[in-house]
Amino acid sequence: MKRFLYLLSALSFTVIISSYLMNSNVIADEKKTAEKTTVKDYVCGMVVNTDKALKAEHDGKTYYFCSKHCEETFKKDPSKYLKK
Repeated sequence: MKRFLYLLSALSFTVIISSYLMNSNVIADEKKTAEKTTVKDYVCGMVVNTDKALKAEHDGKTYYFCSKHCEETFKKDPSKYLKK
């Protein structure tokens, strides 16, 4: 009976630890996803969501902006903002 209780305790502990580790990985994956969908506006520095932001292409790379004003400002002189 003692062995059974010991094995049951060990199994329960293993399940709890496994569940915690799996949950930690899910949280880490969610953070990575959030990081990939938000970027910094090169003109004003505001953090913008790539799904909703305005976009401009320059030298084969996409840049994202919070507003039409920032997008147009960047397009006038991209090198000014890329040096930062």
